[in-house]
Amino acid sequence: MELATPPASSQITQHVLSHMINRLSAVDPCDDPYPHISVRDIFPQDVYADLIDLLPDESDYTTMGRRHIMENGESNRFEYQLSAENINEHLTGRRNELWTGIRNAMNAPELKKAVFNRLSAGIGYRFGVDPQDVNQIEGFPRLSLMREKPGYFITPHPDTRKKIITFQIALPRDRSQLDLGTMIYKRNLSPKFLLNRPKGFRGFENVKQYPFEPNSAFAFSVINTVRKKSWHGREPLEGESGIRNSLLCIYYVSKENATTY
Repeated sequence: MELATPPASSQITQHVLSHMINRLSAVDPCDDPYPHISVRDIFPQDVYADLIDLLPDESDYTTMGRRHIMENGESNRFEYQLSAENINEHLTGRRNELWTGIRNAMNAPELKKAVFNRLSAGIGYRFGVDPQDVNQIEGFPRLSLMREKPGYFITPHPDTRKKIITFQIALPRDRSQLDLGTMIYKRNLSPKFLLNRPKGFRGFENVKQYPFEPNSAFAFSVINTVRKKSWHGREPLEGESGIRNSLLCIYYVSKENATTY
């Protein structure tokens, strides 16, 4: 379904798209323990200030599966897909203009090219192609706003092979949630990482964690082979952590998983 584009949204799209491409082109990828990037100020500051105030209502988010249901019966993870249908159904006025503009920018082929170029080493490794040729590989974005509450966790995993790139943008209001960032892991079977570790985290070493800074992004190429895996996860959010808001842009192999179409 195509999304009608108000004039103000077109301006937002161009503003966001050009800024994101410039920010992505300025960062150097890191290959340890697998190819990934970290980007600060991924949105223009004026757009970021607006989007924090214009997130969808909590009631418009949907729960994300039984594994995120806590003992008290409540969910700790919620999703709002930035599909054309959802935006048209739930968002009006300035909120509709803003999220239409952001959605169109992040669905743009120019952004896909910029992201794939930054993570070309990992994509090339996975698909067995020259890194210079990775933009010949199709990728279809799925955009979702996420809300994660205290009690949420996800054990180390590499992501499904249906995904090519996982691109997470942190959306905190301020710097009070810096320790809520996604964790990068590698396998380590020494006793230190096997003993006294929670189930699901045993045998994994947390080797890096980028701070959950306002307007920052973390992205990696999904690798799930025998020799290399893009292990990442998140230890349980503590009771005083507040709501962990983020925007996920995941490039899929197949368009049936995307929100582009």
